[in-house]
Amino acid sequence: MRTFPHILHDRAQAQPDAVAYRFFQGASLVPEDLSFQQVWQQAAALAAVLQSRGLAGERVLLTCKSQRHFVIAFFACLMAGAVAVPTALPRRNALLERLHVLSRDAGFCALVSDSDDLQLSHFPDPAAISEHIDMRAFALRPDHADLAQQWAMPALQAGDLAFLQYTSGSTGEPKGVMVTHGNLVNNCLAIGQGMGLDASARVFTALPLFHDMGLVGGVLQSMYSGCSASCMTPAEFVQYPERWLQIISRYGMTTSGGPNFMYQLAAQSIKPEQMTGLDLSSWKVAFCGAEPIRPATIEAFTSKFAAAGFRPASFYACYGMAESTLFITGAARGAGLMTDRRTDGAIVGCGHPRHDTVLAIVEPESRERQADGAVGEIWVHGSSIAAGYWQRQEQTADYFHATIAGEGAQRYLRTGDLGYVVDGQLFVSGRLKDLIIHYGKKYLPQDIENEAERHHSALRESGGGAFSVSQGGKERTVLVFELKREWLRRHQEWPELAASVRSAVSSRLGLTLDEVLFIKPGALPRTSSGKVRRNQCRLDYLDGVLARAEAPAP
Repeated sequence: MRTFPHILHDRAQAQPDAVAYRFFQGASLVPEDLSFQQVWQQAAALAAVLQSRGLAGERVLLTCKSQRHFVIAFFACLMAGAVAVPTALPRRNALLERLHVLSRDAGFCALVSDSDDLQLSHFPDPAAISEHIDMRAFALRPDHADLAQQWAMPALQAGDLAFLQYTSGSTGEPKGVMVTHGNLVNNCLAIGQGMGLDASARVFTALPLFHDMGLVGGVLQSMYSGCSASCMTPAEFVQYPERWLQIISRYGMTTSGGPNFMYQLAAQSIKPEQMTGLDLSSWKVAFCGAEPIRPATIEAFTSKFAAAGFRPASFYACYGMAESTLFITGAARGAGLMTDRRTDGAIVGCGHPRHDTVLAIVEPESRERQADGAVGEIWVHGSSIAAGYWQRQEQTADYFHATIAGEGAQRYLRTGDLGYVVDGQLFVSGRLKDLIIHYGKKYLPQDIENEAERHHSALRESGGGAFSVSQGGKERTVLVFELKREWLRRHQEWPELAASVRSAVSSRLGLTLDEVLFIKPGALPRTSSGKVRRNQCRLDYLDGVLARAEAPAP
């Protein structure tokens, strides 16, 4: 089969001077470009170095500040037959702890980086890392062309390991998903089918490139389709969300998106004067996934930017996860926002599976297939499903080798997500592990969080976490919520606010909250993609380390 090393080589031969990647940084909105030939030559040169150091088949940690360096380094690992382990730079204690988890779990023996923020002393066993390549020095080497000629095409099979994509840890410790070369090609095929991508597309991402949506959906998908991809750092997007839309407008981007919070931030933060001259008519696929999609957010975004040419039909809901490489289902291109309002809150339809992916809705205890419209756990099989979890045979058997009762030996991936299917379209309703059971009745935590947020403007949007705890032999239901900054000074009103939230949840959902706890803005535990880490929130609550809201000093 054609793997990505073959695809890179073919692109460099067929369209050497065409722009493969654009990297944006700063207010000028003038990018640094890389052609397909430049990407191949630089990646092949680095791959030759990796091969010469005996790293074929070995795990290599990738953590780069520069998006350009990351793209070259990741492709070099694929071309060398090495196993990339991408992760974020450890600029915060939580990320340093994650790095320690990866170090112990992945057992990588080489490091490719470009920042002084990461030193070998940061690792539990620095002596285990025999090779350290600084991308800043490598980029300045004058012999890329000579090195590229020394590269040897690896003899790769579909089942060979391409990289370890560590999960976000939203429901537990991060696990290394074993993504194969076959998984990458097949998932890119599915994405291309779902979004209608070809060489004429122009993809733009402001997502982390070490995360599956930015990596597979941005960097790899564009190389597979033969189109250009443009990148902006997530930090720049958060600080200047208007640049996301200005770049789409100036360069005629056709495909861009991310989690719900990106649309929410843009709708709330971009000022009218920053929309002057904005033309979003080229934007054909505005994808949204990775976290619950809120209809109110999408409707606010669509309404605000309609005058700039954004069409409601461009919105593209999708669903996926690292265990399926990335993409599982996607809407029909041009269908726009589709919702099901049979429940208390509208749920967005995430479309249909693509390529050879097959969905099943299964009752998790009995493992029996559910009828259309019935809620159950989402199970998936197909060529995009990863090989399992690295060094975790028991969890691999539990999650990747599930079988439906009475349906033979066909293996499915248990996603851990709850949902239902209507007319072939998937509606995702929550996480199985996050379910709250109160006197035998099941509640989705996001229903509790959404009801509280709708009830009072003091609560930050998407800033809550609901969970249950066992204390004194009893189950208690707790809701923690970030307060808006202007409410930190109104501490005398907090008891009344908590009572009001408790009353609203009880009236609407029939659930009595045992405690409502207000925390500081930004204190809610989240994954790198913005998902609420409810289990970590529960643990932090039990340990008493949640950053509670405090009245400012007089």
